[in-house]
Amino acid sequence: MDDGTKSLLNVFLSVLAPVLVLDHCSTNGPAFWELGTTWAMVVALSMPLGCGIATWLDKRSVDPLTLFGLLATILTGVITIYANTGEGTAIRPDTPWWYAAKEALIALLLAGAMMVTARRPNSMLRLFVYSDALFDIPRIEQACTEKGVNRQYEQTLWKASLYTALSLLCSAMANFGLSLYFLLPVLQQPAEEQTLAYNYAVSSMTWWGYLVIGVPLMATLIYVIRYLVARLGSLTGLGKEELMLR
Repeated sequence: MDDGTKSLLNVFLSVLAPVLVLDHCSTNGPAFWELGTTWAMVVALSMPLGCGIATWLDKRSVDPLTLFGLLATILTGVITIYANTGEGTAIRPDTPWWYAAKEALIALLLAGAMMVTARRPNSMLRLFVYSDALFDIPRIEQACTEKGVNRQYEQTLWKASLYTALSLLCSAMANFGLSLYFLLPVLQQPAEEQTLAYNYAVSSMTWWGYLVIGVPLMATLIYVIRYLVARLGSLTGLGKEELMLR
């Protein structure tokens, strides 16, 4: 299986499949796919967790983004267990706030890691934007050395890291608000329906998260790429075709 196919499979198993499971398998019924709320959540969470384990077994290493994804999956499982250990069949009333805090925490940790590693050779910026899959980094760094602009080069990467971190901070706030928007109404449902409503809310948050949060974040990353191309071109004298790999 080539890398492109593996990436598509990881996206399906980590994002799309869990949403489909929560949407269509959370009810109790005679059909084999009607797993009930508990097993539907277990199956949905096991998919991204399994992808992370499979990646580690294949490469004997896991990149930071995968680790953050695994952390998010584990925390979702912990909060789900907590939510369903209250009195009776209702979820615990503080569940929406814990879930919202978890959603914000992941983006905040990414933003923090972005700034902490900003001046390191293996910075988070190289995972998000300034990767050797997009930019001809050795050529850029050689040109910066020849022109004596290494300090300006480092400042450019630091600013790009800052812009990306700020977008992640905005994402953290949006994640927090989106979680409360979907989860607080769950508490208004009858007690016996809250667990099912919780699964549906988690599914809805995933879909809407990519629209409300993912699209602006992607726009920011495109802006950062354009900033890097313009600034690095000015520093090195290289054209866009020379800066970026085809």
